[in-house]
Amino acid sequence: MVLNNYRENVRGYLEAIVKPLAKAGVTPNTITVLGLLISLAGAYLFYLNEQFWAAIVLLIGSLIDALDGTLARMTGKTSRFGAFLDSTFDRISDGAVLFGIAAGNLVDWRIAFLTFMGAYLVSYERCRAELAGSGKLAVGIAERAERLLILIGFALFGYVEYGVYLVGVLAWITVLQRMWVAYQRLK
Repeated sequence: MVLNNYRENVRGYLEAIVKPLAKAGVTPNTITVLGLLISLAGAYLFYLNEQFWAAIVLLIGSLIDALDGTLARMTGKTSRFGAFLDSTFDRISDGAVLFGIAAGNLVDWRIAFLTFMGAYLVSYERCRAELAGSGKLAVGIAERAERLLILIGFALFGYVEYGVYLVGVLAWITVLQRMWVAYQRLK
């Protein structure tokens, strides 16, 4: 019940933000591209060892990224390509952020790579299992939003390295959770 109220409140806020964008003729795909560009700027700030500002930029980017789907639904411009574009740009953003963190020597590149692999597998498993007929596979403790919030939270205080460790562990736990659920549904 509380979670449903929370979702309704968030949906209301998003719709209030999106209404002026819809009136101005902004398209959902434009918002998707803007979200990616902002995430790439955050990744670059990590490369420059500017954790705090990278976190602020990623927070703004993630808020903007949440708007494209709402805008698409409100304007009746949902499309399979839009969903594909959003998902693809999310993967680019995830990889760029971890690359920026590693390239900025904020975490060992091997840890960043393992975290990157776990994060990608979380998304891949969902897509592959759903295509195989598992039904919706939105299970696990660390989907993209949670992983991003962890990185942002740790980076705000200058500890993004520990955020990467935590995201890596949680991503791999999620991989195992999804594998188990897919096995149960597809066997």
